[in-house]
Amino acid sequence: MKQNGKDLETLLGEPKKAIRSLVLALAFSYLVIQLNQFIDTYWTTLLGDMSMAAVSMMSPIYWLITASGIGLGVGAASTVSFRLGENNRERANVLAANSLVLGLISSVFASVLMFILIDPIITLMGADDVRENSKAYVLPFILLASALILNGILSGLLRAEGARVKSMMLLLISAALNVVLDPILMFGLDLKVAGAGWATALGALISVMLGLYWYATDQMEVKIRFRHFQPDKSAIREVFGIGGPRTAEALVTGTTNVFQRIFLIIAGGSIGVMLYNVPFRYSSLVIVIAEALGAAMIPVCSAALGQRDVEKMKVGMVYAAKLSFVITSALAVLIFIFAEPLMSVFTVSDTMADHKDELVWVMRMFCIFTPFDGFRKIGSCMLQVLRKSKISTIAMLLWGLVKLGAYAIGSMYSFHAVIVACVIVYIFGGLLMVGLAAHYSKQMKAGLPHLNC
Repeated sequence: MKQNGKDLETLLGEPKKAIRSLVLALAFSYLVIQLNQFIDTYWTTLLGDMSMAAVSMMSPIYWLITASGIGLGVGAASTVSFRLGENNRERANVLAANSLVLGLISSVFASVLMFILIDPIITLMGADDVRENSKAYVLPFILLASALILNGILSGLLRAEGARVKSMMLLLISAALNVVLDPILMFGLDLKVAGAGWATALGALISVMLGLYWYATDQMEVKIRFRHFQPDKSAIREVFGIGGPRTAEALVTGTTNVFQRIFLIIAGGSIGVMLYNVPFRYSSLVIVIAEALGAAMIPVCSAALGQRDVEKMKVGMVYAAKLSFVITSALAVLIFIFAEPLMSVFTVSDTMADHKDELVWVMRMFCIFTPFDGFRKIGSCMLQVLRKSKISTIAMLLWGLVKLGAYAIGSMYSFHAVIVACVIVYIFGGLLMVGLAAHYSKQMKAGLPHLNC
């Protein structure tokens, strides 16, 4: 309990220090998750390029299922930390419980919808040659959607009170179990690509059980009692006011990722999706720092807003944005230089080795836009803090449509043209989001926005 109180004191203190106190644990946790995806990719490449193509094809489905967990986690982190900044503990408790209720409702909806739509989605993509492997990989996500969604919400609740160690533990346990279960399920039990899906889903389930245990045994600063689970319309509106648009934003990203695969297949076949997805693993690795800074910034700057300290909020946001751009730029340069040996990790099998030169070229192209993609992540988080979630969602919808249009034009020429289009639209997306965040930040006066805006 003493540690929890100290975490909260740090969260409400000097913003740069508070962000640094959270970001190291978050960055480490996200890094482990990305390395975990690297390991997933490595084991899958040993099954051959078509198995890797199936996993690459279904990665947007995983994103679509987890979208509400991501969004509601952001909503929980922002609203609960705001109330803690106001020293309104009871309201924070009600918000936390209602966030979990929303997550359970979302998981039932996601499971049913994805079960119905998975075959039509594969048909729409034009990926009949990897249909069975694709369905085998994604079925565990559909069946255990509740674990994937609640995992994101619990992480947000822990960040809301500055519990960086427990937040890190939750993510680390999920990732570690995935790493251990991958070879056992894929090769030991001969489940192949289905084993990769089950490893991810079961890791998330164990992680969620641990997080719920912490709250059930009264180990957290935020208290979730049985009475708090009674649906509260105002609490649901408050969480969903931030989490809803963020969920919609994540759904837009996932949906455009599904449709963009159509143009990748037009330009390069099912292998084209693999050529796009594998190098993106390295871009995702670099973006870890931007995601961690954004996740740390939300509770810190939201708490500052709850304290009615607008200047403190702005200091935290600018600090996160600058640090993100500097670090992601440096890492992108290093990956560009060492692209060839780095890609060797995924070209061990004979069928993957045939694509090495193309994979290296794609990865170097992605390095060009990576720092701007960091801006896209940070800009979105800034808009959550500023209570401009709807603006963020509209901007991401616009960006998604521009991206699909650019990919469609590129697919008329070649796979390389699609990659060039990708670089241009990601740079545009980063500049758009951070520009909007800067605009609305300048508009903020001493008078604070209404909580439900």
